[in-house]
Amino acid sequence: MKRKLFAITMAAVLLLAGCGGGSSNGAAAPGAPGATTGPSGEYQAENDSWAAEDSWDQGAEAAPDAPMDVGSSVYQRPDAKLIRRAALEIQTEQFDQSKEALDRLVDSCEGYFENASVYSGGRLDAYASRSGEFVIRVPAEKYSQFLSSTGDLGYVVHKDESSEDVGTQYYDTEARLKTQRTKQERLLALLEKAESMEDIISLENALSDVEYQIEQYSSELNRYDGLISFSTFTVRLYEVKRVNQEVGETAPLGQRMAAGFQASVRNLSQGCQDFLIWASYNVFLLAVLAAVAAAAVVVGKRELKKLRKEDKKEPEEK
Repeated sequence: MKRKLFAITMAAVLLLAGCGGGSSNGAAAPGAPGATTGPSGEYQAENDSWAAEDSWDQGAEAAPDAPMDVGSSVYQRPDAKLIRRAALEIQTEQFDQSKEALDRLVDSCEGYFENASVYSGGRLDAYASRSGEFVIRVPAEKYSQFLSSTGDLGYVVHKDESSEDVGTQYYDTEARLKTQRTKQERLLALLEKAESMEDIISLENALSDVEYQIEQYSSELNRYDGLISFSTFTVRLYEVKRVNQEVGETAPLGQRMAAGFQASVRNLSQGCQDFLIWASYNVFLLAVLAAVAAAAVVVGKRELKKLRKEDKKEPEEK
């Protein structure tokens, strides 16, 4: 009788452990065929315990979807699990100073660089404009401090912010993990009472499946915790000759005309610089062109003199 009772109990636990880990599947187990017709009150108490745990599981999953006031903000909800991200594009005329300022800002906010890439000119283009792309992780409570200080790095061309509330997924995973750990404890208790090798092997296989689920849910929770506790910033830093701050269409007429005149002067100056640079790269070509032009001028003068002499001779002959 004792062995028969143990076999029935083990079969029920294996059935529960083999379910998908969701609360709805766990709650349906006590109603499965043979579950409510156990031979003893001890097994019935076992099933009642599992039903109580699964009922708690359902309540835990439903908690994040509870009604809330329309005027409340997601940032004020005690059960909110926010993943916050921001992407910025920044122009600077002094790349080295801006990079050092970024390093100091990350240190002051107790963050770290998850990834950092700096691009500069090659051997034949050593003076090319530099740029950098940085992925930065900052504690969630330092999010506003870091974001408001990025204006000190240069001119912010573009800024994009996003927030994602993963509370439903987080609490669902947490509830599933608790269910699997409870199943693990029950299987371990049964394993201590097992007598035959067949029972031991079956219980160890069930334990292996449960431990795999626990590892998966734990990894998922750890990933959520990392994303929630540390905000992610993607900063793209560009080196430019001059920070471009155009006057908007709503500016006064005088201001817009002054900006246009200044732009014309800058374009003229830049054009002269570009021509001098082009000339330095094509000095031999310019020398050849100058020689050809000089020769053409000399030949042209000689021909002009011949024509003048012929014009003077014609009247004398007449």
